This record gives sequence, structure tokens and C-alpha cells, in this order.
Amino acid sequence: MKKLLLLILLVSVILVSGCVQQATPTSASRGLTIRSFDVNPSQVQANEPVLIDVAVDNVGGTTATNAQLDFYGVQDQWRDSTGNTVTSTLTRALGTMTPPEPSRNVPGQTKLVQLELRPPELPQGITTALPLEARVTYDYKTSGFINMPAVSEDEYRRMQINKEVADTATVVNSAGPLAMSMDTQYIPIRVDTTSTDDTVWPLKIILTNVGDGFPITQEDDVAIRGAGGKLQGTIQLLGPAEFAECLGATSGKSVDLDNSDITLRLRSSGSVPIACSIKLDPSTFDTNHPKDTVKLIFDISYRYYVSSKASVMVTGR
Repeated sequence: MKKLLLLILLVSVILVSGCVQQATPTSASRGLTIRSFDVNPSQVQANEPVLIDVAVDNVGGTTATNAQLDFYGVQDQWRDSTGNTVTSTLTRALGTMTPPEPSRNVPGQTKLVQLELRPPELPQGITTALPLEARVTYDYKTSGFINMPAVSEDEYRRMQINKEVADTATVVNSAGPLAMSMDTQYIPIRVDTTSTDDTVWPLKIILTNVGDGFPITQEDDVAIRGAGGKLQGTIQLLGPAEFAECLGATSGKSVDLDNSDITLRLRSSGSVPIACSIKLDPSTFDTNHPKDTVKLIFDISYRYYVSSKASVMVTGR
């Protein structure tokens, strides 16, 4: 009997431990996501109430701000619970939503929106599906870190003779719908120590929309409205190098995207390249210091939206 009780106790502890250690929902390629968009009932007669529920989660790596939910397909068509015609997209402010903390098993913040609507009147004998769309728009940030090895030409030749594999670039992104990568054909950076002139080295960084939504530009930014989502923020350079040319910057260790000569725009799909060059002082590299590391730190903000669709089958009467 005691053995049986011990076995039951052991199984209970395992089950409880399993519940406590459930994985926190996270995504490497999403920020806010519409977890559910439910309409109930999904088949009604005209003038019957429909309950709409939307759940929005932050499953990315940073805090979302200025989030809002809009319903499309209801304006000047559906009616509210009191029978008045809806005259807007029924915007619901979601505000700020914090990201998950996997180390503490804390999920990202969830916002729930519920409303009751009545479908438009339809003639008797007509049955049709009325589409609805829930769209969540929000401001988000993606941080990135690119570690690039730099070696002198003498050191690089020595490595080739010894058949040593050169280090490659390492890229770390915060979780979210914007990801950065790098064209590795320019790595490692090789510094010509036989010259007194700075070594100018090209870099190609690639920003890609990896999420399931679309970048968007603030409405008051008329310069690029409709031409993709504007990227803002900074690119910082650390280590024995400075910019030779990057989006109009010809010196220094920082590029401000808001004041750059080229406006970065992220399209709905695909990638946007950033072609830069950096310069390195060859006197920094000698036999006692044949290699080093150059780092790029990205802090990029943007506006983004995701959407989900549903439909209600409505019968006129």
C-alpha cells in the first residue's frame, strides 16, 4: 500500500512539474499576432446578434506600442447592439503590449476585444457570406548585432597556408517580423598593412520582412506613403573602424536613419539591402595585433500590421 501511495505521489509531482514547465509561446519571426478571431454564431438571419471575439498576443522579443485593432467590412453596413448603423471601422486601442519572458516562463501580454454586432438587412430568399477582417497595427523594434572578424593580410595568408578556416560573421536578431542578415562573401575583413592609407572595405547588410504581416508608414509621412514601411533608428559601429560611406554618412561610428540621404523602406515581401563601406586604420594591425572584431549594432523601429479574416453566413427574411 505504501509503495502504491509513493507511486501515486511521484506521478503527481511529475504531472505538476510538467504543467509548471510548459513552454512560453514565442516566435522568432512575429511581434503581435492575432491568436483567434471568432464569430458566434457563424450562421444567422438578418438582425440577429453576432458576438465577435478577438485575442491578440505579443509573441516577439520587444514591447509593442500604439497598438490598435480595426474591423473592416462593418462600416456603413453592420449595426451595433442598439440597432444603429456602424459609421467607422470600430477602432479599439490596445496600447502597449509587453513581450514574453521565457526565462521566467512569463507569456507575452494578451489583449481581448469583444463586441456585439447585427448584420445588415438582406432581402428574403438571399443567403450570402459577409466577410470581416480584423487588423492589428502597431509600432515595434528590432535590435540586431553583427560580429565581423577583421584580420591583417599577412595573418590571412598565414591562415591559408596552414589551412585554417577563417571566422565568419555572426548575426543575432531580437525576435520580430524584421530580420537582418549579411552577405558573407565580404567576410573576414582584410586589412592591408603594407599601405599607410586606410583600408576601405565593403559591407552588404540585408533587412527582410520575415513576419506574416506587412510594414506600413505613418499617415503623416506623405513623402513615402504607400511606398513601403519606413524604417527608423540607428546603426552603430564598434571596434577599430568607422564608416566610409553608409546611407550618406562618410565618417563617424553612427548612422541616424531619420537623417540619412536614403530613406529605408521595407516592402510587404522580399528584402532591402544596405550597401555600406567602412574604413580601418592599418597601423592598428601589426604582428602583435593581427586580428580584431568589428561590430554593427542595429536599433530599428517601424510600424507593422497583421490581419485575420472571418465570415458570417447571413440569410435575409
